[in-house]
Amino acid sequence: MIYFILGSHPELSIAELKAVLGREYRPVFVSESVVVIEPIDRNLGELQERLGGIVKVGRVAGELKAWNKIEAADLVASLASGAAGKNKISFGLSVYDLGNKKATRFLERDLDQLGLEVKKRLKEVGRPVRYVKGKEPRLSSAIVETNGLLESGGEYVLLVCENNILIGQTEAIQNFKAWSDRDYGRPARDARSGMLPPKLARMMINLSGIDPRGAVLLDPFCGSGTVLMEGALMGCAEIIGSDISEKAVADTKKNMNWLVAAFGLTPPKINLLVSTAANAPLLLKEGSGVVSIDLLVTEVFLGNPRFKAVDDRESRQLESELMPVFGESFESLASLLKPTSRAVVAFPAYKSTRRRPTGYGGQEDGDWHRLPLKPLLEKLGYKVLDTYLYYREDQLVARDIYVLTRK
Repeated sequence: MIYFILGSHPELSIAELKAVLGREYRPVFVSESVVVIEPIDRNLGELQERLGGIVKVGRVAGELKAWNKIEAADLVASLASGAAGKNKISFGLSVYDLGNKKATRFLERDLDQLGLEVKKRLKEVGRPVRYVKGKEPRLSSAIVETNGLLESGGEYVLLVCENNILIGQTEAIQNFKAWSDRDYGRPARDARSGMLPPKLARMMINLSGIDPRGAVLLDPFCGSGTVLMEGALMGCAEIIGSDISEKAVADTKKNMNWLVAAFGLTPPKINLLVSTAANAPLLLKEGSGVVSIDLLVTEVFLGNPRFKAVDDRESRQLESELMPVFGESFESLASLLKPTSRAVVAFPAYKSTRRRPTGYGGQEDGDWHRLPLKPLLEKLGYKVLDTYLYYREDQLVARDIYVLTRK
């Protein structure tokens, strides 16, 4: 079996995994932090590289019907003893809950004792041994990477299910440095106008369910080019971006040039326009002759920075301002989509001050005000396949992500 450790937005991570694996997604266990599926014939390193919402991926190596520290130590030591080279063996342990919180808490407390048992056995092979620990009972990808665990001994996970314990070995982890470089290391960033995280951009491309290799990708609200950068890294043959802001298009050019140099990338065909989203299809047809695309992935303008939640009056005002703009844009963009194309779009949703009915104490319920987009999009000829909310707890504006196709 294969296990995936989910990122900070589990629902979206699972949706991405389903979209990428398709029929290969055959879940055995699913929790808020882990998905275990039936074995698949894939290179797990390449799969981890493609996914934006998965922190770690590995294979299940053994199973315990009940907790037995000696048996667990024997299994982990036998796996770690095969580490390449003659130098120090470094290994680490992580515990994840898959449906048995009580047993998980027990194993978290017993984790260091298991580590010592494994270390004792590994010393018998005649090599120096180091047990790597973190502050939490789950090692971060940064700890795994900086300590070279995957190359020198391994990270071993205990997946605590309701009636058994799976023991697995991690094969690949999220490349946190590369993600950070693309987010904070690129030359042109504009935090004031909002920044789509590179991980989310990649997840949105994956949510389409379309293999981006060789595809034509359009971002009609390209900003500083986050979606286009991820598309280029994922193998798109042609990337097209447009934005009403000349500065945004200039930033995209600068970032794409940096990406090609920094990541040794063979650049795809690039077409960038200063244009509204509504006018972009006409300009593309007149200029490059583009008449259809495979993927439309974008984040629309989410609105000006907010400092408080919206009330009913402001909600109505936002709808009256934004819905006509979105209608005009996506009516025009629909002409570029083939029946097999997919669109993945992040629209805004706003934290609401709507109060609960009498009996709930009159407290704000923290609901999100989501724009009435489904009837609008369906009227324009789109079919809504899925929707997802993406936000952090402290945010006043969420991303309301729609996965669309043509009717």
